[in-house]
Amino acid sequence: MKSACLAALAAAPLLCLAQNPAANTAADLLPVSAASVALDPVIVTATRTPQSQSNVPSATIVIDRAQIEAAQAGDIAELLRFNAGLDIGRTGGPGQTTSVFIRGGESNHTLVLIDGVRVNPATSGGAALQNLSPELIERIEIVKGPRSSLYGSDAIAGVINIITRSPEQQQIGASVRGGSYGTVDGSARYANQIGAYGFSIDTAQQTADGFPACAGADGNSGFRNNTINAKATADLRVVSLEARAYNAQGKTEYFDSCSPLFGLNATAQDFRNQTLAVSASTSLLQNWDTTLTLSRGEDRVRQYASDDFTRTIRPQIDWQNTVTVLPGLRALFGGQVTNERIDALSFGSVTKQTVDLVNGFLQGQYDDDHHHVLLAGSVLNHDAFGSRFTYNAEYGYDLYTRPLYKTTLVIAAGSGFRAPDATDRFGFGGNPDLAPERSHNAEIGVRQRWGAFQTWDVRAFRTRIRNLISVEFDPNNDPNVDFGFRAVNVDRAKNEGLELTYRYADTRWSGTVTGIVQNPKDRSDDTSLLRRARRSVTAQLRRELGRFYVAADVLGTSDRADISAATGADTKDSGYVLLNLGAGVKLPQGFTLSARVENLLDRDYQTAAGYEQPGIAGYATLRWDYR
Repeated sequence: MKSACLAALAAAPLLCLAQNPAANTAADLLPVSAASVALDPVIVTATRTPQSQSNVPSATIVIDRAQIEAAQAGDIAELLRFNAGLDIGRTGGPGQTTSVFIRGGESNHTLVLIDGVRVNPATSGGAALQNLSPELIERIEIVKGPRSSLYGSDAIAGVINIITRSPEQQQIGASVRGGSYGTVDGSARYANQIGAYGFSIDTAQQTADGFPACAGADGNSGFRNNTINAKATADLRVVSLEARAYNAQGKTEYFDSCSPLFGLNATAQDFRNQTLAVSASTSLLQNWDTTLTLSRGEDRVRQYASDDFTRTIRPQIDWQNTVTVLPGLRALFGGQVTNERIDALSFGSVTKQTVDLVNGFLQGQYDDDHHHVLLAGSVLNHDAFGSRFTYNAEYGYDLYTRPLYKTTLVIAAGSGFRAPDATDRFGFGGNPDLAPERSHNAEIGVRQRWGAFQTWDVRAFRTRIRNLISVEFDPNNDPNVDFGFRAVNVDRAKNEGLELTYRYADTRWSGTVTGIVQNPKDRSDDTSLLRRARRSVTAQLRRELGRFYVAADVLGTSDRADISAATGADTKDSGYVLLNLGAGVKLPQGFTLSARVENLLDRDYQTAAGYEQPGIAGYATLRWDYR
């Protein structure tokens, strides 16, 4: 851990020294506009409207297409893990259940969207991150902190919005990736824009033999995933139309338990994750834009060894209006009407439920040369829990501004809400008397733009959660059905912490260093929340060398509290350091060849007790793009 901290913190001054010390102007290295794009991308998720990242008071992360391609990742968890404060818990290798914990929140406290459409299942909460192929993704936007005021239930710890690739001028592309653990992936893309009409289709096929997911088990846990994403657009002057379809389905092999008491039995499941959407946008007045989106999401899992299955179908209507009231002052209002249909069978417990949700939101934004204000509130009506109010209040003040230099003070507060899902209430170990989880978050920070190439962001945050849902042993529960386990509301949980982000970008070097110190606690017994590190540091570095590039990723994390998969007793996942190295070269005729070594130090580590993680591994990708 100390070595990782030293390596990551050393990266910041090294990036500073990468800048030509004799340069007096930004033009000596690159056009200022190019650096501005790299350091200040446009983000939509934080406010539901396009806005420069530097004008958004909330803490955000943007992972762009160049970073995605350089990472050569098998799923988006590999992209997220090299950002401190996003803890990943994975029960094995490729395709195994994967969770993300943002700022110490639960995995089901993170709302995951695909092109703005919710994909969290209503049966188990956490989205299936392991099934999302990076090849179909244009960028990923992450907002830390509650956003229930804009997106409703589940957005307690943060929001991850996965934005898929879209139509553009004619493009044909393909890629093949292969490497360790029997990995063979392929993708293909076609996109074209002809006048007012656009169309794109992307496909990806992923296969891996994997390795035994459980420590001490025999037999590999394989994975197969076939994904397709299609978009069609039409700009008819009066109205703009878009249709989208995303579908991922395949098979995951796994062990039904990592406890020798129950036997290490290999089994498998089929899965399907799908979103369909059509939207229409128009201007009702010169200063009033409106968008209506109809969507349908489906999450389905079917077991091989039993009749167990889960299925969520979620049709939704989303209406959004943006009104420019005065220069710098915008109002956003709208709402969602959602119908969740849940059908599941788990360990003999049958769940069949329909839930109606109606959410209305109102947001005001003001931006001028020094002030950046956001006030948002919503009322969510859940047919089982009544009406709930959530809010966000954020303010950024530019204390010092001049070309390429800006110091911004930030203060923010917000609340979140999560209704218990169907499994919490009626599934295995369920409790129909559960109350909804509620959170309150406050943070202060300083953001510094330092010249054309560097930014700093320092945040201190504090989160309080009431009615946190946890599974505990209850001797009064039916041991013949639920083995005595039962979902309960923990009175209170909290997390306090400090996080730092440093970014650098010029024509040759780019990099990000992040670090976090936090203390996620269950206040009912003063124990640490499971699978969340108290300290972690990450560094991502990239160097352009003409047609070549080299890259390095470093992750260091402290130990994490956990529960032994073998005995059920309290344990700890040891801290670890990961080092990944990559390189690539642009070849003639639109070809690119890249290679990557992961876990170069060959560390033996676990992110979920009892479940193995990959050792040293190598991958190579051949990519072709024709425009």
